[in-house]
Amino acid sequence: MRQKTVGSITFIVSLVLFFFITNSLALWYVFHQMGFDSDFRFADGAHVKSDVLDLYMEYVAGQGGYKIAVIGDSVVQGAGVADRGQTITAYLQDELCGSYLKSARVFNFGLPGGRPADLYLTVKKLHEAGAVQMVVVNISYPFFSAEMTKTPLLYFKVWAPGLSAEEKQELKVPAGITPAQAPQTVPAGIGGVQDIENNIQKTVSRYWAVYRFRQELNRYLFGGQPAVQGKAYLDLALHGITPDAAQPAEEPLLEEPLSEKDKPENRYKVWFSFPWSDKDREHLKNVFNVTEEDNVNFKYYRKLCRYLAENNIQAVIFMSPVNHSLLQHYGLIDYSSYADNTGLIEQVADGSGIMLLNYQEAVSPDLFHDSMHMLDGGNALTAGLLRRDLQPLIEGAAVQ
Repeated sequence: MRQKTVGSITFIVSLVLFFFITNSLALWYVFHQMGFDSDFRFADGAHVKSDVLDLYMEYVAGQGGYKIAVIGDSVVQGAGVADRGQTITAYLQDELCGSYLKSARVFNFGLPGGRPADLYLTVKKLHEAGAVQMVVVNISYPFFSAEMTKTPLLYFKVWAPGLSAEEKQELKVPAGITPAQAPQTVPAGIGGVQDIENNIQKTVSRYWAVYRFRQELNRYLFGGQPAVQGKAYLDLALHGITPDAAQPAEEPLLEEPLSEKDKPENRYKVWFSFPWSDKDREHLKNVFNVTEEDNVNFKYYRKLCRYLAENNIQAVIFMSPVNHSLLQHYGLIDYSSYADNTGLIEQVADGSGIMLLNYQEAVSPDLFHDSMHMLDGGNALTAGLLRRDLQPLIEGAAVQ
């Protein structure tokens, strides 16, 4: 009897250890493969989808230290540099850890092309998750141009499930995007069994990461579902059939030629080292033509500031550095309206009690790839400015 009891206890202990070990390994492996633990940015293989954003926020929420989320568009994401260790966020973490905030963890929430509505919804999601202690929001001057308001919500597939019908209309969400699939009608007697099965799956997913991340683990470890991959291997080994052998050849897509600035050989070079086409100059003229404050992007910028204030979120807004030499060289900006609009942007933040740091003229022109995306040195300089300007706010919060 005693031997049987000891065996039962040993089995239970082994089962518990197996659960905790596999759970920890699965979490570490998936987050590591996503790159979350090494200066993550959304450009490195992870498309900005709701599941990736959710996983990233879960990872951030589970980390220690004093956590800062830097939220913005491709300026924060680091479109002007090849290495994710050269982004503003990577440099800012190094700057803080090497000075007055040894426990700093800085996370990159730069959504390439993101609009004020995308930034507002990201801030809201981070706050609801209780993921960070401080939010730093990047605002770019072109956000408020008529050109940018044509698509006021770029990541509508991520945010659509949480939007009201009025918000979807205002933010021009395509009609085909719905919060969820309508529940299907099931035959009598099956619904109960299906509900039980779904509840079991949800419970197991919640507590056992191996099951929750089974698709990611299959992709990283086996390249796909093991059964599918095994069949493909046997077909090739036994019959010489490749997976795509039966697929009809597709017609090649005719792609528009890349601009000089976007060609691989020029992608991370300084802006004056390659020619600027008429099309590129016209685009810049459009996005820097901010003529009115009463548009949907300005409205969501106001909502963002109000949300930060009403929820007592420790926050700072910084305006992206601008390459004035490029804009002046081609006559692409009206500086009288530029000054007026910058003043309006500052007034909105000031009216909500949010610190706004205007870095629009803080970076030398030779540190830019284009009008706003900075090279390595520009990102490092901006991070140094943030480290300096965040100090009073962080120390005022009595962070050790």
